[in-house]
Amino acid sequence: MNTPTSVAHGAPAARARRAMPPPPFPAVVVQLVQQMQDPNANAGDVGRLIELDPSLTASLLRLVNSPFFGMRRQIGGVSDAVMVLGMGAVRRMVMSLAVAAPMRKADVDPAFVSSRWRHTVSCAALARRLIVDDPAVSELAFTAGLLHDIGQVHLLQLHGNDYVRLHADAGYADVRALEAERFGQAHDTLGAELLEAWGLPQPIADAARLHHAAPPLAELNLVQQAVWLANQLAGAPGAAARIASLVPDTLAPAERAVQEASAEIETLTHLLNG
Repeated sequence: MNTPTSVAHGAPAARARRAMPPPPFPAVVVQLVQQMQDPNANAGDVGRLIELDPSLTASLLRLVNSPFFGMRRQIGGVSDAVMVLGMGAVRRMVMSLAVAAPMRKADVDPAFVSSRWRHTVSCAALARRLIVDDPAVSELAFTAGLLHDIGQVHLLQLHGNDYVRLHADAGYADVRALEAERFGQAHDTLGAELLEAWGLPQPIADAARLHHAAPPLAELNLVQQAVWLANQLAGAPGAAARIASLVPDTLAPAERAVQEASAEIETLTHLLNG
């Protein structure tokens, strides 16, 4: 099976000379992602790590107990949530809540934020569903999908409505040339450098760097392939049939992934307004 091996890219010396900002989400999220690399981590480990951040814990419990989930009983703690929903679901929700936070705080057009968030969670959910028969790699693909556009989040934080206008000016064209022209760097390379600076696993950074790579996909590893395809499908699920020829046989069929991910996309989309 094609495994998420790391690919060496970028210029580390140049990155070292430029101070990188801290993550726009709690440190516990970085630890949570790093914990995914530990095959011995269990539900108790996940719960204890989340509980280190009272704000994330409160947000998780508020969400789980909201009418959206329709729980038959009150969920009183993280361990309880893990027992009811499962370790993977809780971890995905916590990471999504954390990544949504800086977008929610952005003082820009709410419709733009909502559309970018839907794209983000669609990419995450689809990437997870495109991986078959390997739960660990599937979870890694979800996280890589969730963070693939973190460069855009950073540019939005820095430039606010100027970045919103850039998207309007680009229309349906690739925004990266305008990003480089107006702000000095495109979001894919910027995002990869941020993720590396924050100490996140190299496969996640590489997926961010390569999610606009030119096909064919044969030279990409499994996580990179999944995020690349999910990025194509996220804004246009109807395109599954059109891009079916690009889907390598190492991944699930695109149309099936779109169908299976739909409920998760709606759940995660709800997080931004929860």
